[in-house]
Amino acid sequence: MHLIATLGSSFAVVPEAYLMGNGDAHYTVVNVLATSGIQKSVEQCKQWFSEHATSCQLDVYIIEGLDDIANGDDHAHYEEALFRCYFHALSEAESITNLDICLAGGFKTISSAAHQTADLLGCRKLFHITSPFGERFDDHESILRGIEKNKLNLVDLGSRPGWPTIQQLQAEAPPIPGSPLKIGSTPLRDKIFSRLREANQLSQSEHELATLPFPQIARWSPSQRDWLEQPLTPDADADWIAALPKIELHCHLGGFATHGYELDTVRNAASYPERLPPIHDCIPPEDWPLPTIPYDLEKYRKLGDNNGSGLLKDPGCLRMHIQLLCEHLAEQNVYYAEIRCSPANYAAYGRSPWDVLTEIKQAFDDHRSEHLHISLIIIATRQSGGDFRTHISRHLALASTAAEHWTLDEETRVVGVDLAGYESEETRAHYFREEFTAAHRMGLGITIHAGENDDAEGIWSAIINLNTRRVGHALRLLDSRALLQTVADRRIGVEMCPYANHQIVGFPLDPTQPNEENYPLLKYLDKGVPVTINTDNIGISAASLTENFLLLPRLCPGIKRIQILQLLRNSVEQSFLSVAQQHRLLGNFDIAPVPTKHK
Repeated sequence: MHLIATLGSSFAVVPEAYLMGNGDAHYTVVNVLATSGIQKSVEQCKQWFSEHATSCQLDVYIIEGLDDIANGDDHAHYEEALFRCYFHALSEAESITNLDICLAGGFKTISSAAHQTADLLGCRKLFHITSPFGERFDDHESILRGIEKNKLNLVDLGSRPGWPTIQQLQAEAPPIPGSPLKIGSTPLRDKIFSRLREANQLSQSEHELATLPFPQIARWSPSQRDWLEQPLTPDADADWIAALPKIELHCHLGGFATHGYELDTVRNAASYPERLPPIHDCIPPEDWPLPTIPYDLEKYRKLGDNNGSGLLKDPGCLRMHIQLLCEHLAEQNVYYAEIRCSPANYAAYGRSPWDVLTEIKQAFDDHRSEHLHISLIIIATRQSGGDFRTHISRHLALASTAAEHWTLDEETRVVGVDLAGYESEETRAHYFREEFTAAHRMGLGITIHAGENDDAEGIWSAIINLNTRRVGHALRLLDSRALLQTVADRRIGVEMCPYANHQIVGFPLDPTQPNEENYPLLKYLDKGVPVTINTDNIGISAASLTENFLLLPRLCPGIKRIQILQLLRNSVEQSFLSVAQQHRLLGNFDIAPVPTKHK
């Protein structure tokens, strides 16, 4: 059993606490904190323990340069020292059930600090030693007589559970018994009182927890909470957005290294450079990535002609492409990404779709990190004619096989399938109902490109016929009130990609009047639709995930910072991760009101 005691001008209080605090069992370790102005009491205390308590370990901590507690700064330094001593004692006691605190020694300010330490950090027993007759006990014999004649009494103030959120803290520089305790600043004290304020704020906000995007926001101060309710400002908030942990749910592998340095680096890594396709003349317009005239979907896709299937058939190019993508995602503070790929389209030179998928998985496994986890979504591309069902079936069969083959949550694995390609009445989801049955039975997540260049009926088809869990883009929900309500009520995720949506559809930037042609994101959020923000094709759109978030104030003037956090929370909940993985991912999110450097 361990004891923490404070020491004043009378050394006897520590022996009294030792003899009385734990009954006849006494303590195995006694930790004593003293100012540098009571050296005589310190020596008397050491002498007493050396003569009368030889089996007890006495650890004495003397605060260097603090002779007395004469003002508020002195008291703050004393509290800092006491907190450090407490955590050192607790590390040896291993539990607060093995730790007592005596507040009898020193001035009232010292007793107050001991009492506060017990309340904040916890102890088995907090107690005081009193002498009702006001007598002083200056030697061993008088102490024993005082105890025997009830002239010394123990006042048990009970146990203290402490604050769990404060107990998680610890001293960065634990004190060394016998060495001067240097207290030049109060970092631990500052952390403790900051955590205490946060805990109080949390208790006051308990009724709001269910409505907050992240529970830790409830610990923020009122001014920080008010800051969240203000509109996002691209210039002022750029660092904050960059520092936020992010989720990417709609990102095409072949749409990344489409131009410039990335494309050159990927081509230079080719295993068979003689087989590489020629470089096409697919230069974006001068006002890209924010064109004044929208690019239709076919023109948009042609901007990626230098990558995709033609380039990724080469194994060296595929590996380098994935390496560069992982490095980019890490720079963007992306904690989790679901990357869409078409392994069957990359198969060539004696490499089967399964071989290619295995190489993709291995490359992502090789470049994952503590803060970046990747899952794969297999793309099944619509075709308006020919044997389109067999083409779709090849991709879905590969996804089903992979879902059964790779099952560990910790590794890169296939978690879903995506019906992509050009939308039309002839390629709506209901044509592929039978082909998707196996994917459903394998537990794969289903996401469907719908409502980007087709109308609301294409989205209805994805929901009714393929029971999709997410919809890519879904820009036409407002065409049907019932559809909008269905998506919100069923919590069907909507993967919006601001840059790509603007580039293809031409949503106005900085709109001054609300109308049906404006970007619908805010209306979706107002109706409870679980919208997520994504990139679609990082290279083609020439925009990172951070830049997609920062475009929102121009597409949706007035969007608030707290709505940005809601978009992040939606991304976690709409991922194709298991519920347990989602909870672990949320536990890694550090949402701060000011930018914090990614560790």
